[in-house]
Amino acid sequence: MMADKNTKGLWIDASGNAIPAKYIDPVDKKRDQLVEKEIRQALLMQERLGKFKAAILADIAKYLQWLAERNGEEALSPGGNYQLTNFSGNRRVQIKVNKVIEFDERLQLAKQKIDDCLERWSQGANDNLKAVVFDAFKVDRKGNVDTKRILGLRKLQIKDRAWLAAMDLITEAITITGTRSYLMFQVRPNKEAEWEALRLDLAGV
Repeated sequence: MMADKNTKGLWIDASGNAIPAKYIDPVDKKRDQLVEKEIRQALLMQERLGKFKAAILADIAKYLQWLAERNGEEALSPGGNYQLTNFSGNRRVQIKVNKVIEFDERLQLAKQKIDDCLERWSQGANDNLKAVVFDAFKVDRKGNVDTKRILGLRKLQIKDRAWLAAMDLITEAITITGTRSYLMFQVRPNKEAEWEALRLDLAGV
């Protein structure tokens, strides 16, 4: 696959302009060819990693099912975290299942209350506190807030009725939208050595 083309075979640039191939700089053509090749390989690797992760999780689930039945249970908790170590103690597989947390519209109500608090405390409000609140509600490029920072606000020891009401709203705004499984593979030359992780980014596949 190369650059997008229309029905007449003209190349479509990033602005939507249709350009005859003969007018396109050879550098642009060469770059386009390179990018398409590398992206194609990356997509294939992503697919392989997805299948690899699914196979690993299936193997672990099968083992856990066997272990549960061997001990008179129907199944082990699917949401649990497990650590499996080989007999010699130098190979380890960890699986962690984290809840995917999002916030509903009540988070904005909480932010309004917090802003009101900061304004009311304007004379005595600590600049560090303001920075913590500002960072907590910063959104990323996708428009999402940092869940850990938002939840971290609840740990602040502030005895103010409006602030506490805002913290209650944050708690009520929490919605669990799913789970995400993480796999970690670790090795070490012997049982006295530190564990070293095998670097495989499987979180997003």
